[in-house]
Amino acid sequence: MRISNAQITAMMHGSMNTSSEKLGKLMQQMATGERMLLPSDDPISAVRVLRIQREEASLSQYRTNIANVSGNLSKQEGNLKAASDTMLNVRDMLLWAANGSNTSEDLAAIANELESLEQTILSFANVRDEEGRYLFSGTLSNRPAITFDQGAYKLTGNDQYRQAAVANGVLVDENVTAEHVFGVDVKMLNDLHALVEKLKAPGLDAGDPQLRTDITDTLTSLDITHGRLLGAVTELGGRQNTLTLLSSSNEDVSLVNQKIEGELSQLDYATASIDLNNYQLSLQATQKTYLKINGLSLFGML
Repeated sequence: MRISNAQITAMMHGSMNTSSEKLGKLMQQMATGERMLLPSDDPISAVRVLRIQREEASLSQYRTNIANVSGNLSKQEGNLKAASDTMLNVRDMLLWAANGSNTSEDLAAIANELESLEQTILSFANVRDEEGRYLFSGTLSNRPAITFDQGAYKLTGNDQYRQAAVANGVLVDENVTAEHVFGVDVKMLNDLHALVEKLKAPGLDAGDPQLRTDITDTLTSLDITHGRLLGAVTELGGRQNTLTLLSSSNEDVSLVNQKIEGELSQLDYATASIDLNNYQLSLQATQKTYLKINGLSLFGML
């Protein structure tokens, strides 16, 4: 079968175009470092990479959530510890007030100190974060946790926990509530407030049996509240430990994902360099062959 010059020219052009296209694609891969320039280059790997990228987006959100929750827990823990110190100061003052040798003036001075400590405890209960949300008000974070109304303290938050996703299928409570620490009836603060008012009374007898009973009752409610507070601090510490473990686990998963994604999508430069050399040689050989064949003629053979 005789092959015409036009056919030879078309074959040579097709071969050179194919080699040039492969060479251009390879050079683009080497410039970007990406093995897959289009999903069609490797559909199965492209789908796996998309899944990994979705998981990485979730892990990134988990890292943000963990940082936010950890910050909130630290603030709550710090305020509870400060409230604990204040309660211990209240206890010391109550034991001093229970001394039967105090004068009414002594009791009034103690009352002033206790009143200041009472307000300090209230301020810790109603602490806010940088966004103005009350930390211990449960899900009603736009309201103070505890308010004083008509001569008594009462809860104005709720006992619900705010939750945040910190790992796949894992939710962590990001708060404790004032109700958890102070109880539904806020008995400690109400007992303390009533005692402070009583201690202010002029001419109060430190040896009055009823006064001693009131002091003892206030000490009891204080100790109960302080115990719940310490339990809350321990609970917050446990959550911090959980967040640390989850953060480490998420980082491990992320490292594995990055390794797999790199294996799937990143170019092997050693292999690419060999392919580049082969494509260049092939293109040069095709060009030389085309030039040689194109220069042939029947007259040149005579």
